[in-house]
Amino acid sequence: MSPSEQPNRENVVKCPVEGCDSEKLSRGMHLHVRQSVGNGHGEQGEIPEDVEFDNLEKVGTQEVEVNYPEEREVEMVARLCPYCREPFKGKNGVLIHLGQLAGKKNHPSNGSDVHEAEDFPVAELDEYGNIIGLVTERYPRTESESNERRTDEVAGFEALSKGELEYLYGVVSETDDEKAKRLLRRAFVNFRE
Repeated sequence: MSPSEQPNRENVVKCPVEGCDSEKLSRGMHLHVRQSVGNGHGEQGEIPEDVEFDNLEKVGTQEVEVNYPEEREVEMVARLCPYCREPFKGKNGVLIHLGQLAGKKNHPSNGSDVHEAEDFPVAELDEYGNIIGLVTERYPRTESESNERRTDEVAGFEALSKGELEYLYGVVSETDDEKAKRLLRRAFVNFRE
């Protein structure tokens, strides 16, 4: 076994959907609920509103082999979620948070797909993890600035009809330009708010 391959014991949990008896590794339960259809799971690709992942029933553990990368790109800065302003370790921390709260607590369902690292302000924290200042900020600080930004962004897309927006999204989606795709998806998130 190489140093990057480590055995790990992970919790096996019961599906939180009433009537489903599936048992999965805890890290795979969210995906199980999203991809399952029927038996209270709702439509495929969606999480029913009444399903909670906070206190899943543990039914055992399973040894799994985890392949850790030899080197990881880790940011050593605190970045803020643009929706709840909570600090997380680096851009990956915010992206994980956005995935966990997808569609809940004022977070968009596709937030981890539509944002880039520049969208997450870098914050200075004290030794207790409290925010004491911002090093960089792309998003506005006050509610009125936020409303102004949203109004400006939406106004730019109001000149286009729904069909024109769908056409533009279709064209950009066919390109290999990942940044253009993220920018347009982010515009759609703001446009629908």
